[in-house]
Amino acid sequence: MQFNSLYFILMFLPLVVAAHHLAGRSSKKAGDLLLLAASLFFYGTQNIWYLVFLAASIAVNYLLCRGIQAQRKRAGASDKKAGRGLFVLSLVCNIGFLGYFKYTNFLVENLNAIWKADIPLTSILLPVGISFYTFSEIAFAADVYRGQPWTEGISFWDCALYAAYFPKILQGPIALPRDLVPQIRDRNRKQQDPENAAIGLQMFVFGLAKKVLLADVFGQAADWGFQYLVLTTTGEMLLTMVSYTFQIYFDFSGYSDMAIGVSKLLGYELLPNFDSPYQAVSVTDFWRRWHISLTTFLREYVYFPLGGSRRGKARTYLNILLVFLVSGIWHGPNWTFVLWGVLHGLCQMAERAAGKTLLRIPTVLRRIGTFLIVSFLWLLFRSADLAEFQRVLWHLFLDRHFNFGADLLAIFRLPGIRSVLNVLPIGISDGAVNALSTVLYVGFAFVLCNAVPNTNRRTYRFGVGTLLVLAVIFYICLLSLTGVSTFVYNNF
Repeated sequence: MQFNSLYFILMFLPLVVAAHHLAGRSSKKAGDLLLLAASLFFYGTQNIWYLVFLAASIAVNYLLCRGIQAQRKRAGASDKKAGRGLFVLSLVCNIGFLGYFKYTNFLVENLNAIWKADIPLTSILLPVGISFYTFSEIAFAADVYRGQPWTEGISFWDCALYAAYFPKILQGPIALPRDLVPQIRDRNRKQQDPENAAIGLQMFVFGLAKKVLLADVFGQAADWGFQYLVLTTTGEMLLTMVSYTFQIYFDFSGYSDMAIGVSKLLGYELLPNFDSPYQAVSVTDFWRRWHISLTTFLREYVYFPLGGSRRGKARTYLNILLVFLVSGIWHGPNWTFVLWGVLHGLCQMAERAAGKTLLRIPTVLRRIGTFLIVSFLWLLFRSADLAEFQRVLWHLFLDRHFNFGADLLAIFRLPGIRSVLNVLPIGISDGAVNALSTVLYVGFAFVLCNAVPNTNRRTYRFGVGTLLVLAVIFYICLLSLTGVSTFVYNNF
């Protein structure tokens, strides 16, 4: 069950929202227990074994965290090392759990390559969303070890809801304990706010439109470019690069908007995960705007514990590189992700070394340069392996042919555009119609990314006009749901 499936949109979501608020009228705890049951059901529909793995993760983490709290209570506040052993054990369990499911075969493949061995690969079922809920569990254990007040005396059911909360379990945002746990534990918190729910509904529809009307179209073009990589020209590779750049943004930010919108309908707040990242004026600025929840986690639970920028320039550069090495590894068991993370870290090191010199470059040039760097590195992110990326580089820089295949441009053909153009007193070929459609589609995406306020910064209006526009967009999205396409970050 995906956010963009008719089953979720027309059945699961309305039923859960209604039942949650009805149960919540008696007590917030009753509403939250129903929400936990719905979350477990939602996750279990992916695969029943995923639910078993999630339940085991929640149980182990809860027991370890209660053990940490008990040791800290016995030792007293003055003993800062109390519970350290159990905290380290929780890290080993969480990282080991993630490592086994996600990276075992990657490790075996590389050991075989290095040692010329023939260690057999194993068939391992990878639980969807494991990278997201594992980081949430690590953050919770770290906050317990630090003695943060929102973790004191938390019940098993509240801990389970924090981990399994269905709007964010598959692809985030990665909700930190300080943001979500207090909302869960506050039994007097108001669950139903009509204005907030109306905003949530708009965010959900806008997120669905991003996914269905934009990301899926750009995704078809990106897939075409990589499917026919051997025959791709430089012009087609440039269009493939731009297409994937927009696909991954509209896809992931669309999912995040839908998750935040669903959460508002349920009376909870998830923090924004994107802030117009393609308006960034540096790679460092890009990471303040892109996948904000991951960046926040890495900053607070990896970068700061490593020493941050407090231990000299060389250590700061090393910490930045380590953080983005972790980011690359977190995205998947592939050297393309590792190299992608390292290159983003190197870019930020270079920007930090350049200091105020970069500010002398006009803002518009810095924005264009950042967009090109990020887009280029997205090609590495999209490549199946380093060999495929080498082929991408050849087509991008050495092929030097700028013609475009008819099949590629036809992907962007706008419905009804031929009828509109037929009104003009000039003849126009199908190829020209497709080319015009492509320019309009890509141009519209550029405008959305650079001139329209991000979802979390919009001023939401309520009225008949807004309702009609929302209904039209929603109806168009439903008509476009010919199949349930997987979200890009569903694989991470």
